[in-house]
Amino acid sequence: MSTVKRNKEELTHLLLDLHGNADNEYDYKSAFNSWWYNTRDSGGLRLTATGFHIMKKLKFQHWDFELPEGWNRHNKRVILGLDRKISWPYYYGKHRISFFNSQDAMMVNLTGDVEKWLTNNFGP
Repeated sequence: MSTVKRNKEELTHLLLDLHGNADNEYDYKSAFNSWWYNTRDSGGLRLTATGFHIMKKLKFQHWDFELPEGWNRHNKRVILGLDRKISWPYYYGKHRISFFNSQDAMMVNLTGDVEKWLTNNFGP
C-alpha cells in the first residue's frame, strides 16, 4: 500500500478490489464519498465510520490512541494537523484515533498527547 498511501482515488480503487464487491454494495463514487471524510483532492486521509469499518473488515491492522477524558473532539488544530500531515488513513472517533500506520501510532502513544506530537514532528 505504500505506493498509493496519499492518493484517495487509488486507495479507494484498491479497497474496492480487495473488498470484492460481489453484491455490488459499492460503486466507485459511492465508496469514495462514503469512506472518506473530506473528498476534496487536497483533503486528508480521514476515514468516516463506514470507511473505518471497511478497513477493519479487510483486516488492515490498526493501532489506537485513546483520547483523554474531557478531550475537545472538535479541536481544529488537531483535525487540520492530522488532515495535512498524516500520510496513511486514520479514523478520528469519539474516544480514540485509530492509525493505519504503526510508526504514527507508536509515536503518538509514546508522546501521550496528539497535539504535542503533531507540533513536535510536523511543526506548528
